[in-house]
Amino acid sequence: MKTLYAALFTSALLTGFAIPVAFSHSTGHESRTVAHCEKLPTPERQNCLKCVTRPAKHHFHPDYPPGDRCRPDNGKP
Repeated sequence: MKTLYAALFTSALLTGFAIPVAFSHSTGHESRTVAHCEKLPTPERQNCLKCVTRPAKHHFHPDYPPGDRCRPDNGKP
């Protein structure tokens, strides 16, 4: 049975079905404006506001691990 699953995964990988799943990024969870930050719970809201109000544009991912939530806003998620 493991051989069957390995063969299915390999064929999916070779045909490109597994690549979008592996490298996809869920959008819609990042906050880019103060209005987006206001929708978050209090502890995350404060961190989000600090992030998006930096002099250089940044966006905030509340579902990322601490220390990796505030990222430069280069138009990508």
